[in-house]
Amino acid sequence: MTTQKRGDPPKNPPIKEQYSDIPLNKILTASQSVRQAMDDDHVVELAMSISKHGLLQPIVVKESANGFYQLEAGFHRLCAATRLNWQTIPTHIRNEETGPVKAIALIENIVRRDMSLDEEVTAVNLLNQEENLSPSSICDLLGKSRTWVDQRLSIPNYPEDVKGELLDGNLTISKAEILSKIEHEGTRALLINQVISAKLTTKQAYDLVEMYLVAPSIQSSIEAGLQTQKEIQSAPIPQKTCFICGFPRPIDKIQFQPICVDNCKETLGPAHPDNNPEPTLTPPEDNAPIH
Repeated sequence: MTTQKRGDPPKNPPIKEQYSDIPLNKILTASQSVRQAMDDDHVVELAMSISKHGLLQPIVVKESANGFYQLEAGFHRLCAATRLNWQTIPTHIRNEETGPVKAIALIENIVRRDMSLDEEVTAVNLLNQEENLSPSSICDLLGKSRTWVDQRLSIPNYPEDVKGELLDGNLTISKAEILSKIEHEGTRALLINQVISAKLTTKQAYDLVEMYLVAPSIQSSIEAGLQTQKEIQSAPIPQKTCFICGFPRPIDKIQFQPICVDNCKETLGPAHPDNNPEPTLTPPEDNAPIH
C-alpha cells in the first residue's frame, strides 16, 4: 500500500466531474511568468495551504496547438504547484461545446488578493443563487471558513445604511452585523455615526447596541404612557377623611394645610378626630319614642 506524500497532487480530487492530470510544462500562460510569481507572498501562502490540504479546485485550460494547453483560470494555483515541484496538476480541459465555466471563473476571481469586499459579496452570492452551490460547497471550493462565506451571503440583507458604510470601508463586517440588529432607522443612524466617529471596537459596538436593545423604544414608552393615563382616568377617585368633620370626601374636594410633624398632637383642639374617635351611630330601640 502506497501513501501519498505531503504536497503531492491528490490522486482523487474532491470534485464530482472528471479531470485530467496535465504536465505543468505543457501549460501556456501567455504573458504571465510562472517563475517570477513563485516567490510572491500570496503564492507562497497558497503553496503552504495546498501542501497541507491538497488542491481543492483544479485549474481550467483550453486545448492549444501541438499538444499544449492555454491556461484560462488558476494562475496562482499553477505557480504554487510549480513551487511544490509537482510534475502534473489536476486540470479541467474546456472545449467549445462546454461553454464558459462560470462557477470556476468566479472562484478564480475570489482568490485574487486585490478583490474588494463588494466583489466578493457579488461573486459568493452568484455561486449560491445562480450556480446553486450550498455554503458548504462554496467553503470547499474556495478554501474559506464557513463564517467567511456566511458573512458575505448575509451582507445583501443588511439595512442599506449599514451596507453602504460597510462597503465604503467605514465599518468592519463584525460591526455591521451588530448594527443590523437595530430595526429603528433613526436609532440605527445615530449608532452608526457614534461607532464610526468614536472609532469604537467591536466589543464596544456590541455593548452599545445591546444597551439600546434592552432599553424600551420610544414607541413602546408612548404606548405604556397612554395605557397608564387611561387606567388613571378610569380609576375611582380616591377619598380622604376630612380633618374637621371626620367624614370621607373625594380627594379633589379636600384642602391640604401644612402642619408640623412633631408634637402636633399635643396642640390639637379637643374636636380633632385624632383626640376624639369618630362617634358611632346606634340605631334606636324598638320601644324608644320617635321625635
